Amino acid sequence: MATLTLGEIQHEVGSWGDETFPHSTPDSVLAHLKREVQELLDADPVNRQAECADVVMLLMHIAHKEGWSLERAVLMKLAINQSRSWGEPDEQGVVEHIREEAR
Repeated sequence: MATLTLGEIQHEVGSWGDETFPHSTPDSVLAHLKREVQELLDADPVNRQAECADVVMLLMHIAHKEGWSLERAVLMKLAINQSRSWGEPDEQGVVEHIREEAR
């Protein structure tokens, strides 16, 4: 199997999604994504890989339908996150960026 770029995978997933689910809209894909995220949250560690793949494919389908690159969006957001300051973990271990006060 040839190695594909993220953009090529997005195109494959998005094209397949459009062909298989011709009446899907960005909103219906988001509704499906919400269900899949809950399945991921409920999954045992053995099944997380498949559930993560479902979530990523739905994100790719949204990007495909709306005509933007998920790869570019991730790289842009990574650059923003890399420039941020980060706080301490909360009681669930979640670390969020420090929000600057509005001036």
